[in-house]
Amino acid sequence: MSRSYEVRLRRTGRWWAADVPVLGLHTQGRTLDEAEALARDLVARATGAPPDAIVLDLVAPELASLLGSVAEARRRRAEAAAAEQRAVAAAVRTLVDDLRVSQGDAGRLLGLSPEQVSRLAPPRGAAAARPAPLAPPPAPPTRRPDGGPGWGATPPTGPRRQTTRQAPAGRRPDGSP
Repeated sequence: MSRSYEVRLRRTGRWWAADVPVLGLHTQGRTLDEAEALARDLVARATGAPPDAIVLDLVAPELASLLGSVAEARRRRAEAAAAEQRAVAAAVRTLVDDLRVSQGDAGRLLGLSPEQVSRLAPPRGAAAARPAPLAPPPAPPTRRPDGGPGWGATPPTGPRRQTTRQAPAGRRPDGSP
């Protein structure tokens, strides 16, 4: 079982002084890492606990206002990032599930990779959550009663597609230069 000890740090010239008030211990090191390691060893010897079971809370009261403003900015950034994630997830679900925008297009609109969209989009085959289509799909065309090629009683409707051949570059459609 680990126990936590507060270590108060202060800068003294080129050294970091480390005090463990609850045990009345003091040490110092050139770097924070060195001061922390020395304080951990002191606490371990004083309490008989193994060094890896000691948890140190490093506190630098003279730097609290400076470090506090950084901690506050990081907290606000984390909250904003969480709010952004919630908004993006809601937008992906609405675009893909409700508005039937493709996952690729949703990603393009939101600046997300296909992998990010697929993680946030509703799972494929979640038909229960999807509304039924407005009209039934058209019936397939029927064959002639005699089984021959062509259409049965209902001819195809709509414009016929016409195709045109492009002449090679520098030539007219009739083949002349």
